Amino acid sequence: MKTRLFYIFLLLLGLISLSYFSVYHHPWISVSDCLKYPENYDGAIVTSYYEPTIGKIYPDGFKLLQKNNPAIRVYSDTTGLIQGEYIGLKAVFQKEGYLKAVELIVAKKRREKIWISVLPVILIVFLLLKYFCLNIKSFQVELKQHA
Repeated sequence: MKTRLFYIFLLLLGLISLSYFSVYHHPWISVSDCLKYPENYDGAIVTSYYEPTIGKIYPDGFKLLQKNNPAIRVYSDTTGLIQGEYIGLKAVFQKEGYLKAVELIVAKKRREKIWISVLPVILIVFLLLKYFCLNIKSFQVELKQHA
């Protein structure tokens, strides 16, 4: 029993230390931080990989659309970009309120990949419904007679 409590304490201590590191030594700079304090983050490398999408495309760049953040202009090469595609972006923030792309990764066919990953779940639900039923009287899941 004492060893179990020791391991629980050790895991909680590890979790608290990782949380402390995350809060006080956060290595990522977000676009929203840059837009709040543009003077502090002028020339900083910004990474945006949490579902940003390409908005309107211009000859010299595009609008970056993100969840819960305002749209921001990104200057980069626009060859092969499609409006609405998901991207991963590493860019340099300029205090005037725009980004210059350093690295741009287009997540091609991301929506199709999501649907392919959902297909096994649909198959498992179908098989469960085929071989099991819910008995309303006893509120239990039972094996069907023909299975």
